[in-house]
Amino acid sequence: MPEQNDLGTVISTLEGPSPGNVDFVVNLPEMVLHRGQFVEMSYSEGTLIAMIVDLIKTNRYFERADSVKEFEASGKKMLEVFPTGEWEYLIAKTKPLGVFSPDGRVKRATSPISPGTKVRLAGNEKLHKFLGLDSANGLHIGNVEFHDLPVSLNLTRLFQKHLSILAQSGSGKSYLVSVMIEELLKRKKESGRLAAIVFDVHGEYINFGEAITDSKHEDYSNKTKVVKARDIRIGVPKLSAAILNSIIPDLSSAQVRDVARIIEQLRRNMQATGPFDFRDVKNAISADSEIKDSTKAALIGWLSGLEYLNLFARTDAPSITDLIAPGELTVIDFSDIVNQRKKQIIVSYFLRRLFDSRRSKHIPPFVAVIEEAHQFAPAMAKEESAISKGIIETIAREGRKFGASVCLISQRPKRLSTTALSQCNTHIILRITNPYDLKHIGESSEGLDQRSQDMISSQRVGEALIVGEATNYPVFVKIRERKSLESSHEVPLEKAALDFEARKEKAGEETEEFL
Repeated sequence: MPEQNDLGTVISTLEGPSPGNVDFVVNLPEMVLHRGQFVEMSYSEGTLIAMIVDLIKTNRYFERADSVKEFEASGKKMLEVFPTGEWEYLIAKTKPLGVFSPDGRVKRATSPISPGTKVRLAGNEKLHKFLGLDSANGLHIGNVEFHDLPVSLNLTRLFQKHLSILAQSGSGKSYLVSVMIEELLKRKKESGRLAAIVFDVHGEYINFGEAITDSKHEDYSNKTKVVKARDIRIGVPKLSAAILNSIIPDLSSAQVRDVARIIEQLRRNMQATGPFDFRDVKNAISADSEIKDSTKAALIGWLSGLEYLNLFARTDAPSITDLIAPGELTVIDFSDIVNQRKKQIIVSYFLRRLFDSRRSKHIPPFVAVIEEAHQFAPAMAKEESAISKGIIETIAREGRKFGASVCLISQRPKRLSTTALSQCNTHIILRITNPYDLKHIGESSEGLDQRSQDMISSQRVGEALIVGEATNYPVFVKIRERKSLESSHEVPLEKAALDFEARKEKAGEETEEFL
């Protein structure tokens, strides 16, 4: 009889055992195993940890299709005539991940394990150390799937070298981000707190700013500021040459210098004349003797186009540095803005100001969460439709040195800037079935092999694969239940239809009463 903790025994196949493949036969037919589970086995250099990547059932009685067909065609059932149940086996295919040496170090498996070795379910304590989880100060986002082991990710390993969250629509991206925000907001001062700013395209995180009146949810409203993007104003005196160049990409270098010079002149006179806007800039351009008339007309035309966006004013509103505080959340709600250029200008301006302020240490370390990141850093797009792409790529390349992090969220990773995505050292991948997106992710993530890609497409809602810097090895996670108020953004179609008709009936009744 097998020992109680034994799952099975390593077998010989054409492919192994090898340092990269180990198959084992499961001891008891009633045992239930799953793809993504971790197992361990004794090894010459310590304990080998492996992940189950596939499960195959085999039965000698059913190996030859022609024999099975001929016998069943005779009117007899093989299950009734032969002891088929006694010859059914479950084969688990595993991928060795590493070796836990007796001194607690983890290293690669470089030689094959012996056939006949007993296989056990990986113990939680050993698995915790093997994966590099941080139960003391980490962000608890869920449990290792099929193991009763909480997944708490170290803050630095998760965010310092940037994070991407990739999944198709409806797979639980926003739910996962909400769980992460909860963890950031509840951190204590002595554990190290980041400031968080979310560029919220659909208004999915504004619920964090709502006061809670029930006992089922936790209240984060005292740590959250929600800013409607339609109310944002960018102070013209704050515009640098780099910002001007990003929001008006058609300007030549000489034209950028001309506008920057005019703004600098007006800035020097601010003590006497006060803040200024684009109308003042246009008047100064018209009066400037150094700028050619043809250039004046072009500059005034471009500035008038920016005025039309109703986004620029004499001062910033709100002040960007006032929005950022350790352990607090700022949500920029874009749900009432349709103009994509306006969205990109806001994201570009905020990120540039935040990055510059962080480099000079005027604000705390921060993470900028960018929903629909492929809209703001598109892989292939003209400059005028990719205003925010440059600063996102800059922070992705250089931000880790200054404590400026980005979290890129996308349902179309193939359309997301390869430069930005490749700088994200941790990927959290929920369900994706598009083969082009899967291939793109595989090319961007070193720790993602073909077997893991195949498992991604079969994930259910709320299941995720973590690959990269945050964990020592890839791990499948079941995302925990959120504690914050659910987003009111996505309403079931039936409820939306019922609500519409109910409102219509109520309006009709009120009209009749009035008449």
